Amino acid sequence: MATEAISVKHVASRVAGKRSPNLPGAIYGTIVATAVVAGLGERASVSPPRALAILLASGVFFWAAHVYASLLAQRIEGHRRTNRGDLRRALAREWPLFYSSLPIAVPLALAWPGVLGGHLALGFATFVGVLTLAAWGIRFSRREGYGATGIVAAASINAGVGLLIVGLKVAIP
Repeated sequence: MATEAISVKHVASRVAGKRSPNLPGAIYGTIVATAVVAGLGERASVSPPRALAILLASGVFFWAAHVYASLLAQRIEGHRRTNRGDLRRALAREWPLFYSSLPIAVPLALAWPGVLGGHLALGFATFVGVLTLAAWGIRFSRREGYGATGIVAAASINAGVGLLIVGLKVAIP
């Protein structure tokens, strides 16, 4: 069985889901998850299992909030009742918002059995979030046909957004 090389394109596709109708949701979910772990990294008292639970609960919360807001707006704008099909479509459409937190959760999950130390896992999870944002920049700048300069610029800007989040979390106790 041949193994597929992991590429930025592969990671971005898996995080967002193939041909996801909600790529902004996946990017937003990555930003939220990065902010959560950056904030947790500043607290010495949080254990890896608790950090993992907080991260995943935050992802579920934002996913559910987006599903609810989407359904409510659809009901108000459409002047009709919400049905099961509407709910299923909203749950699926907003799923990338939660799913994008899973790569960031991996270092925290590895800390639970002791593979990584707690503080290292939080730092690595934050790094994965920033790296994922850079990967989004690379993926979409390549899709748009940018040259090397454009790709580096897009990756740098997206990573800069992640680093800004980390900086704000560190600066505001």
